[in-house]
Amino acid sequence: MTYQEGIEQIQNYTAGGSISQVLNFFHSVHSSHENPNQFLDEIGASDSYPDSLEGLILYIGSILQKRRQISVLYEKAMDRYQQVSELTAKRRATDDEGRIKENLTDFILKAEKLFELNDLTDESIVKELNRFTNESNLMNLTEGELQKMIVSSKTMTLLEPHMDKLREIYYGYEKLFDPLSRLIRIADYILEDGKRMAV
Repeated sequence: MTYQEGIEQIQNYTAGGSISQVLNFFHSVHSSHENPNQFLDEIGASDSYPDSLEGLILYIGSILQKRRQISVLYEKAMDRYQQVSELTAKRRATDDEGRIKENLTDFILKAEKLFELNDLTDESIVKELNRFTNESNLMNLTEGELQKMIVSSKTMTLLEPHMDKLREIYYGYEKLFDPLSRLIRIADYILEDGKRMAV
């Protein structure tokens, strides 16, 4: 998706409407960039946010990428929980089976809380970018000019609390990654043992 097409999606956003096409635009810019996490690294070092449209999109895209990774683990965790539940539906669960269900539930709920917060924050960011792009005269700008466009200081001030929240969400995803991966591996071992017991 080009910048012109993506900005059109931002401009067409209406309150309460879907932002999926806008997020697809952010993801396409992020995935096609040669150093997509550059701005995330710079933000960590400087504690400030990029004010170019490209910088903002790459920053948001980095969080979207991390969310996609956690979403894959979330789906696997849900699947393992379901499998353990089916395995123990007609017999008493072992201590290991009971513990893994409890731990999976705990991390599934943590992921869902982050997803919900991420959705609300994304919507707030798109709302502010919608206002900025509709108030700016972008009709005659080239693709390169749109990419390098500087976001107004007023919009950056309005965006900053949402960007802070996105950074918190990103680190929340980071904290979930290893424990969720480990729980899924443990669940697989427990399921293998349970299936052997059932034979």
